[in-house]
Amino acid sequence: MTKNREQGFSLPELIIVVAIIGILAGIVYPSYSQYMYEVRRSDAWSALTAAAAAQERWYSINHAYTNAVNSLGGNSSPEGYYTISVEADSASFTLTATALNTDVQATDSGCTEITLDHFGIQAPQECWK
Repeated sequence: MTKNREQGFSLPELIIVVAIIGILAGIVYPSYSQYMYEVRRSDAWSALTAAAAAQERWYSINHAYTNAVNSLGGNSSPEGYYTISVEADSASFTLTATALNTDVQATDSGCTEITLDHFGIQAPQECWK
């Protein structure tokens, strides 16, 4: 006589699998979060470099920089993670991308404000990597 044995997993086996998945998720999630912060910063970079190019075009025509952010492409980054602002006088400008408070990007420590000036100086430097 053969004994019929039920197929399946036991409770301890399932608990071990769930624990392993939890440990892996705990290791991977912080790396993923940091990666997403860096990816979203590219939204600020593209907005700032486009606005700087527009500012230089404005200067070549008007012989002065402009404070009107709408003349530089608007006050929002392409993906909408940052707002763009400009401070300018006739000989210099500083563009600033500020992470929206309503977005997860606002928790990107040290990189909630990214700037680019008329010399091409990018600050904070660690946010431009």
